Amino acid sequence: MLLLAACWCFLQAGAQLTGKQTLSFTIENGWQLDKVLMELSRQSGVNIAFNPMELKQVAVKPQSFTATSLETILNKILGATPFTWQLQNSRLVVFRRLAKPVTSATDQLLHNQQVPAVKASYAVSGVVRNEEGKPLMAATIWLPQWNQYYITDAAGRFYITVKAAESLVLEAVYVGYKPVAIELSGVTNDTLLPDIQLKEVSLRLKDIAVTAGRNFEGSSNSSFIISREVIEQTPALSLNDLLGQLPNKMVPSPSLQNVQNLNLRSVFQAGDKNPFQLNNAFGIAIVMDGNVISNNLNMQSYNPGMSGVGSSFVKSGNGYGLSGSGTTSYTGDYTYGGIDLRQIAPDNIESIEVVAGVASAKYGDLSDGAVIIERQAGVSKGNVRMQLRDNATSYSFSKGFRLSEKAGVLSTSLGYVSSYADARDKLKAYRRMNSNVSYTNYLGKAKRLKMTAIADYSRNLDGIRQDPDDLTATRVKFDSWNGSLAGRFNYRVNGGFIKDVSVNLRYSHSHQYSYREEFINNSFVLYTHATETGMHEGIYDKGIYTAVSIIDGRPVNITGTVDVAAAFRTGRVTHALSMGASYNWGKNMGKGQVVEPGMPRTLAANSTTSLSAGRAERYYDFSRVIAQKDMGLYAEDIFKVRVHNRYLNVRSGIRLDVQNGFLSASPRINTSYELSRRLRVGLAYGIFFKSPALAQRYPGPVFNEIMVANFYNGKVEESQSLIYLYRFNPVNNQLRSSRNQTLEFSSQYRHKGFSVGMNAYAKWADNGITTVTQRQIQEVPVYSAQYQPGAKPVLTQTGTRKHNLQYYAFANTLTSNSQGVELMGTSPQVKAMATSFSLSAGFTRTHYFDRAPSYSSVTQDGPTLTIPTFGYMGLYPPREYTTYFSSGRFTSVTHVPRISLILQFTAECMIMQKTVRAASQGIPYAYYNNAQEYIPITKFNPADPMYGHLYKPESELNDQNVPRMVMNYHLTVGKEIRKKFRVSFNVYNVFNYQPYYITSSGTYQYPNTAPTFGAELSVKL
Repeated sequence: MLLLAACWCFLQAGAQLTGKQTLSFTIENGWQLDKVLMELSRQSGVNIAFNPMELKQVAVKPQSFTATSLETILNKILGATPFTWQLQNSRLVVFRRLAKPVTSATDQLLHNQQVPAVKASYAVSGVVRNEEGKPLMAATIWLPQWNQYYITDAAGRFYITVKAAESLVLEAVYVGYKPVAIELSGVTNDTLLPDIQLKEVSLRLKDIAVTAGRNFEGSSNSSFIISREVIEQTPALSLNDLLGQLPNKMVPSPSLQNVQNLNLRSVFQAGDKNPFQLNNAFGIAIVMDGNVISNNLNMQSYNPGMSGVGSSFVKSGNGYGLSGSGTTSYTGDYTYGGIDLRQIAPDNIESIEVVAGVASAKYGDLSDGAVIIERQAGVSKGNVRMQLRDNATSYSFSKGFRLSEKAGVLSTSLGYVSSYADARDKLKAYRRMNSNVSYTNYLGKAKRLKMTAIADYSRNLDGIRQDPDDLTATRVKFDSWNGSLAGRFNYRVNGGFIKDVSVNLRYSHSHQYSYREEFINNSFVLYTHATETGMHEGIYDKGIYTAVSIIDGRPVNITGTVDVAAAFRTGRVTHALSMGASYNWGKNMGKGQVVEPGMPRTLAANSTTSLSAGRAERYYDFSRVIAQKDMGLYAEDIFKVRVHNRYLNVRSGIRLDVQNGFLSASPRINTSYELSRRLRVGLAYGIFFKSPALAQRYPGPVFNEIMVANFYNGKVEESQSLIYLYRFNPVNNQLRSSRNQTLEFSSQYRHKGFSVGMNAYAKWADNGITTVTQRQIQEVPVYSAQYQPGAKPVLTQTGTRKHNLQYYAFANTLTSNSQGVELMGTSPQVKAMATSFSLSAGFTRTHYFDRAPSYSSVTQDGPTLTIPTFGYMGLYPPREYTTYFSSGRFTSVTHVPRISLILQFTAECMIMQKTVRAASQGIPYAYYNNAQEYIPITKFNPADPMYGHLYKPESELNDQNVPRMVMNYHLTVGKEIRKKFRVSFNVYNVFNYQPYYITSSGTYQYPNTAPTFGAELSVKL
């Protein structure tokens, strides 16, 4: 068949040239020679190859031809130029004449029969058009192997210069249209490609993608691609809703009422700010438009040395709103974890690549994966999108303008979303405003320099207003604004070795403001302003006041990267080599932890009724913290080589980073092999490092106060108090980066429209960062007092007593290892039903432990307080858990292009959620008694009256297990009208299915939320 097609093309070209077929052709005023030949090729159907760089400088006078052979037209046009032509097989090649002058008809005949000399490079050219055949100006032609960018001119034309015998993949991209990729192997001539037709993303398309998936075409074997087609079919209020399509993930209920962090390929016991979950989320890089959006500079928390990471966040009280005691405390801060995904609007995202396995060596400062986001930038229709849900409303607008052929392209987007936890009282609300402006232009005579400038501004208003029924009048807010300026510069070198040089620069400045106020009603308050260890006189003050806590952070981040793309050959193998360097400077310029010791919050106030030890707060200025400076270098080689007549694809590289003063090396490799046309397998391995956050490096000094003496008779001038202050200064210069190793096997089988993929992986993570309990036994004097009218009492020391001071310090003590498998399958459309099906499922097992011992104390009643040998605090073996999680999802998509209708039904099942913790971990190996003595336990006796009560039963350890499978169902219906209007309706938990189970501790749990309804209208202007 291919031979017949080639013969037919040759005969067609020969017929045109010999005059058996004629055509009419008009050359318009202002046309250059390249334009003339491209139009002549289009009208005649003959493939005409030439070098546009040479021909675009040659002017051709206007003229017309009627019923004329192609040979005559070519001779007439080229006769007055230094170019000639020759027929080679099925195409016609235009090239520069030889130096010897042509003097006779015989010489002319001989000249036309000569073959041009083999050139070192060739031109690949073509035209990009839309479905109506109109040229698309400012379409992007991207060569991923060299990171080179080209742009089409007003006639939709482009040209690319490649080395002889070079292979390449080019991708034609235009905002709002489905990209088209073309692979060329072994270019040996100037090549004029057939017209590239881009189709507008629409429900009219027969092959529209509705579900995301893997296809070995990303930057990693594990790359999960979410295209613009999928994004437009997904009801989403934030990036988190789009990521619910990942395998072994449950579809999230569309809501913005909680901080949204992402965890990849690890599962942990659910908990409030679980340190393992925080480390996993913190290790996932968010890369937007080539720039990393980092959470390294976030310091929004109380001093973690007071109560540990999990208890260091600004939180609301329990029981707010009409739901009363049914609500729990809330925090909008996300320190020590990943970026809050609520802040990333989904409306102008063009594509998302989620790398859960081995990421490219280009990406540093990550340990658990990357989410690579590309936003829309280019000429595009105006798009107005409105979404209404039972708990949220969302509005967005985006448009790309072509200023002029020389002035470039300006793209803008605006968005606003408002969400309430309960629309009846509107006490708890989240609002997001975001805007983006990007400018792109190609500069230079050959348009080699691509410049992109990006400006972003967003504002997030999050919090809970005062509840009229709350006696403490507590209110909290977590507001922020974020602004950034970025510049991306790509320069095509087209040298023998270096192909492209790109520079990315970004400056970002944010203001994060966490606020809590509560009404305090006590008889009096006792405090000191002291900041150094020692005995200090206490200050008495009134106990009725409003306690205000403010955490004011202002992260400033400057990043820069330089990337060089190069190409070289070893034998018959072409290598695409990329090298680069990165530098990251960050500092928090905020006011810090703004507190007033004389008006302390409840958890930071000294007891006025007992001589006990407590925690205290002092002002901590973030702007005095030393700036973070991290840097990295990388090199990566991409090539493919034939092994047993099948291609072995290799992406291997290494990365060197300096983080917190420590040097780390990260080798990474992704390989895939085509066992057959249908089956492809891959193997990947990599090591990753994630730098400690600024809040972990410099958490600030910790203050413990012991009430030594409190003799108060109602008159300040006749009262006396003594407070012993202990100050702990953490030194974290030995804090190392968290480390992760990943090994992954992947496979994919395709046959007759069916596709089945499998990824099996193992991860080993260590040096995870969390706070570890520190203890200090402090002995202080005991006093008696003799009151004196009109004067301070006289204090007399009568003895001493011991206190067990507790504080926390950051350390690399977390370790975990995960194993799992992910399965994904899709079917072709069943034509009789116009329906296709997809299935995804997964299983993950994570074994994790904290190498530091754990502590737990009991609440004592009156009699036990007087027993010195009574154990009140147990020391337990390091916390060690194994969590299992498995889920599956089945999706049917009914798509009728003729009427632009789509119906998507999803059934998902949580197959398993179980955490196992050995009963031995509930057995203490030592304890502290009331005399603050450390007592080791050689053989535990649960009947011992001094420490037997410290035993924790297994039911208490494993009370979060789900004893049954849990199903849920969702529905989305979409209709497009005249390619301009799109209306969709979606329901989460469409059947209002509300199963429940009872935990081992007797608590009723309802895993499915109530149904939420949403409607969306999209209009293209």
